[in-house]
Amino acid sequence: MSDEWRGLRQGDAMRSSARAMRKRIKLHASILVGSVAAVLIVIELAIGFSQLGWGRDVGVDYRIYMDATTRWLSDGSYFLPRQLAGPYQLQMGDVFYPPVALWLFVPFTLLPAVLWWAVPIAITAAALERLRPPSWTIAVSLVVFLCPKYLEFVFDGNPGMYLIAALAAAAAWGTPASLVLFKPSLFPLALFGMRSRGWWYGLAALAVLSLPVLPLTLTWVPVVLDVQPGGLTYSLLDLPVCALPLLWWAGSTRPGPIARRQQASDWSFSPTREASGPPNVREIPTAR
Repeated sequence: MSDEWRGLRQGDAMRSSARAMRKRIKLHASILVGSVAAVLIVIELAIGFSQLGWGRDVGVDYRIYMDATTRWLSDGSYFLPRQLAGPYQLQMGDVFYPPVALWLFVPFTLLPAVLWWAVPIAITAAALERLRPPSWTIAVSLVVFLCPKYLEFVFDGNPGMYLIAALAAAAAWGTPASLVLFKPSLFPLALFGMRSRGWWYGLAALAVLSLPVLPLTLTWVPVVLDVQPGGLTYSLLDLPVCALPLLWWAGSTRPGPIARRQQASDWSFSPTREASGPPNVREIPTAR
């Protein structure tokens, strides 16, 4: 074995050792940050339920949309009367999801309430199992949930849980992320995977499902534009928690339906794979 070849082998071994060290440091840091965040979340929950009355608000968003759906099934009115009278101030009980979301809401007027939470949580958990995101993404997710608003997002039964589940399914199995458009105020997230044919099928499906409630959808547009403050930007504060599936997808090294760029650490250097024989160095043609 030549000195040049031995030097290449040693250099590659040093690079591999450095990569392994960086991975260990990242893992330990992720475990530390995630553990601290988890402990703080538990403390936050204890204080919220014991002193701040969070228990009274559990399921409040779920009840708002079940009431709106029951009202629509009864007399065709989906929005509150004050939402139809021009510009109005945002208040608890206002309905903002487009009428196409009734395809999601109506079945849950007949199903047990616990399934409203169980279904999106199960889909998201299955997607996490498929993606196997690295520990640092889980640590970041826990840090995001340190914000009380995002804990309440789950406890209140916000329909955005289904947006997270839809985006997680798109990242894990390639289902169309265009279905996220049932909450149009977060439309940038729905652009994930739009270069695939399935994305456009999902968009077409949403359009078809909107046809039976088209008159109500035309009413929904001014309802959302008239709300003060916010308008179409009323739910931008939900963006960090709703975008978590994209973080899991970006960090995952498992092959998935939506292609990712190959990470530099995954690039192979041929001398480590060819223990015997000369280095696999591309020959540079020279002038003759």
